[in-house]
Amino acid sequence: MTLMTRTLTKILLITATVVLLAGCFRTPQWTLFYVADQAPVPTKIVQQDHIAGYYDSLEQCQAKGTGMLRLQASSVPAEQAFVCAELCQVDEQQQLQCKSQVAGVVDDAI
Repeated sequence: MTLMTRTLTKILLITATVVLLAGCFRTPQWTLFYVADQAPVPTKIVQQDHIAGYYDSLEQCQAKGTGMLRLQASSVPAEQAFVCAELCQVDEQQQLQCKSQVAGVVDDAI
């Protein structure tokens, strides 16, 4: 193997490794908070113990919440059953803070 071939092989290997690892560290944009399976249904939904998944888009989050609601054959309205919240983080006081929240499903969303 020539020196140029070895160098090219190393560069390709390092590039592939970086690309694969970058996918592992990507932060999801939307968090699904689901409460339709709790009785009584809580009024404050956006809490850490209600997290049901993380999604890249609002549409994916709403589709999962709607699907969970259908699978459970729940009579709880979507607006009360789940919330999709954007860019959630825990602050210094250990409180969950989100940039924005969408309750249930907007008619045109799915």
